[in-house]
Amino acid sequence: MTIVNPGPWVNPEPKEAEPWSSQGGIVKFLEFVEPIAEMSPRAFHLYWQKHHSPSAMNVVSFSQYMRKYNTSHKYPGDPLTLPGHYKSMGDIEGAGEVWLNNIGEVGDWLGNPNYPDLIQPDEPRFIAQDGSAEFVLAKEERLYEPELDMVESLLTKVYLLYRCSDDFAYPAAHKAASDHGKMILSEPSLKRRLRKLVLSHKLSEPLPLDDFPMDDIDVVAEFWFDDLDVAAAFFADPAYENIAIPNERTVFYHDEIRTLTAKMRVVHDEFSFQPSTTQPMPFSWEG
Repeated sequence: MTIVNPGPWVNPEPKEAEPWSSQGGIVKFLEFVEPIAEMSPRAFHLYWQKHHSPSAMNVVSFSQYMRKYNTSHKYPGDPLTLPGHYKSMGDIEGAGEVWLNNIGEVGDWLGNPNYPDLIQPDEPRFIAQDGSAEFVLAKEERLYEPELDMVESLLTKVYLLYRCSDDFAYPAAHKAASDHGKMILSEPSLKRRLRKLVLSHKLSEPLPLDDFPMDDIDVVAEFWFDDLDVAAAFFADPAYENIAIPNERTVFYHDEIRTLTAKMRVVHDEFSFQPSTTQPMPFSWEG
């Protein structure tokens, strides 16, 4: 295998009107993970942020495919009050997000010879290997991105994980999810609190990849805020209760919506003018 650093670059600025309609273009790998039983949440986040992520980026033949890499770290104690029917993701403590140039490079990335030798052996030291991790391969719909080079580190992100109703076929389901996000943005009191709104649409199957089972997640909505207080005001807004929530019932399995509230860390970002920020970095996301 030829090792090139950096690998081929793809311009991320063009936006597809309906990104779920093809498997082409930049794809996004999302992994929601639990810590091993003997590791405290703080130790888990320290290990992930200060050891595993920098180590993975230092394996050039592996990291050359990672055009962007974010880690999200769950706030202790689920401090955000959300609508009562939303369910916490339980012992899930965070999410890793990796952008790759195209679906073909997913196999090159995970199939890199250095992955089983240098990356994978480190994962059981902090990530539970009992099948609790959840994976989805998606394409982004950037519905609201007023600052193309927004500094994402330390912002608050609320993930909502949706399953689309079986009343919709695949294209119609994702179109309905997109319309739901646009409806939220049409409410001025909601939009003004957001820094960014992205929908990650699960790729249609079958995938041109061997043995890559995805979990039962159709759409991941990613709401970005300055902090927890702004996020709390967003979800407490009457417009969210009276407009967004009733519309959820028509698109998604309403009682199966799961949430994760996290503080963001940018490990590497070749898609903007933000610097890579693996080290040094203060460790704190409680406030």
